[in-house]
Parts: sequence; structure tokens; C-alpha cells
Amino acid sequence: MSAIPARAAVKPLQALSFIMVICASCYTSPVAAQSRTDEYRDKYRQRLREADSLIMNRKRNIIKSDVLGVLSGYFNVTYERLAQTAPRSLVLTAEYDIFSYQEFDFRGASFQPGLRYYLNKNRQPPAGYYAQPFAIYSDYKVTDTNQHYSAHISQVGGGLDIGWQWVIANRITIDLYIGGVYVETNIRGSLSHDAIRSFQPLIGVNGGFIF
Repeated sequence: MSAIPARAAVKPLQALSFIMVICASCYTSPVAAQSRTDEYRDKYRQRLREADSLIMNRKRNIIKSDVLGVLSGYFNVTYERLAQTAPRSLVLTAEYDIFSYQEFDFRGASFQPGLRYYLNKNRQPPAGYYAQPFAIYSDYKVTDTNQHYSAHISQVGGGLDIGWQWVIANRITIDLYIGGVYVETNIRGSLSHDAIRSFQPLIGVNGGFIF
């Protein structure tokens, strides 16, 4: 009979110990989980701050010129302004053409505003391939003192360029493009002519500087 009270005394102690262990685990587990959640949240917020800093501090301006143009007798300057948070940019090109031979003289200017869309998701603009719709307006003057005629030539139209732009050392750009433009040409003066509509292919290589 003396053994029965001993066993009865042990069981309450075991139950109390078991309850204390459960309470301790219930208390510490949420704290540990909360600590891990806070750690992940802090790391995520830090990545967001770093990404925002990169976007805000990213150089967004590019000045470039057509390398082939200088060899062909025309000079152009292109300004590209990158959007802050989207893979696109505003592109403005101003071009001046001049060609003279003996009594013949041809010169004038062209302006091309465009909107460039970068299509490569694995590269940060301005690097990668792109598509660029644009408009064009040109005005030229032609004179020939030997033939005694002169004329103004104006062109209005639009087109599309596709190309690839490389970025070297975060400062230098090389922009290779091909495309085409559809224009309406009007000639006024000694050689007046009705409007001429035509398609003209385009190809070029621009070298630029990011700032």
C-alpha cells in the first residue's frame, strides 16, 4: 500500500514539468519567428533603398554623333534622355548637311524627335537592343550658279529604327542602328515639283558619352 502514494506523488511533478516545457516553447517560438521576420523585412527594405539609390543616381543623359556622317559630309548631334523608372528614353537629333562641288552647293538641316523603347529585360538601359519610332523634318537649299537655278527642298515624314547600344565603362556608348523613313518631299523654286513620296533606308553608328 505504501507504493501507491509514491507513484501518485510522481505523476503531478511530471505533469507540471511537461506544462512548463510547453509554455516555454510557446513563449520562445513566436519571439524567434518574429525576429526572423523582422530580419527578412529589414533586408528587403535595404535592397529597396539600394535600388532606389541606383535609380536616382543613375546618369540619364547621353550626347552622341554619327561616326559615318562625318565621312559622308554631314554632321549630327543626338541627345538622349533616359526615363527615371522605365526602359525608354526621349531622343532628339539635329543634323546639318553640306556638300559643295565647283558651282554646285547643297546644304540644310534636319530635326528628328523620337521615343526609344529598350526591349532587353536582362540589361539596364541605355544598354541593349531597342526600337525607336521617330518623326523627321528637313529643309535644304540647292544652288547651281553654272545652270542658274536654285531650289528649296523640304521633307516631312516618319520612320522606325531598330538597333543595339553598348555601354563601355559606364561612360562610353556605341549605338548601331538600321531602319527606314517614309517622307514627302516638296521642291520649290527654279525646279518646282509636285510632292514626291518615297521610302529611304537608314543605317548608322553613333558614338556617345554618358553624363
